[in-house]
Amino acid sequence: MSSDDIWDEEQWEAYLQESDRRTDRYMALMKGFLALHPQPEAHEEHALRMWKKALARFLRSKGWDQEELMLPFIEPEEEGHAEEGASGWPNMLLDAEEDADAQLADFRDLDVYQQAFRVVQDVLGWADRIAGDAKDSTLVQFCNHVLQVPAQIAKGHAFGYDRETLGGNIACVKRGLAEANEALALLRSMRTSSYMTDATYRTLTEGVFELRNRVGLYVQELRERFNLGID
Repeated sequence: MSSDDIWDEEQWEAYLQESDRRTDRYMALMKGFLALHPQPEAHEEHALRMWKKALARFLRSKGWDQEELMLPFIEPEEEGHAEEGASGWPNMLLDAEEDADAQLADFRDLDVYQQAFRVVQDVLGWADRIAGDAKDSTLVQFCNHVLQVPAQIAKGHAFGYDRETLGGNIACVKRGLAEANEALALLRSMRTSSYMTDATYRTLTEGVFELRNRVGLYVQELRERFNLGID
């Protein structure tokens, strides 16, 4: 593959944004379909089969092609109908998926992931001790942003470290960095909340701040690897 064919982090980010939009659209379509056609029980085999076919027809009518309908709960009408690359998504992603199982087995070995996971444990452990009637939407958003940091690191790791897909790894980790920044901003707004003590605020701020900096360094490390062309 020539260097001109290799996507950088910005191209991968555009791809991920398009993927997000398609996922949001798919979920909206599914919600609308299920509201009108609830899924039959598992023991209603004939009804369930007909429901799956109706769902597939509905999604195709909304522009989803055969390859995109290869979901666990949708049976294709004809085997072998889909062609590789039919959806127009980058073929380079297929190579990343082939190694995904092996890569996912060791993403927990990354120091940056371990640090992020420790922060998640600390945050959720603290949040669980807060009385239910004291919790507010800001606290929930804060926890969600913190949770996304290790999730994005793991997602990036699944893309791998070959130069062809490393840009996707970087794009995901950058999303994790953005999540850490959002968590810090929310934490500052929570300082005067009834459930926040000065000691807890200092501890949480230190943990999230150090994590944000570590994720930022990890982005730089991955960029250097990409720029040097190291596999």
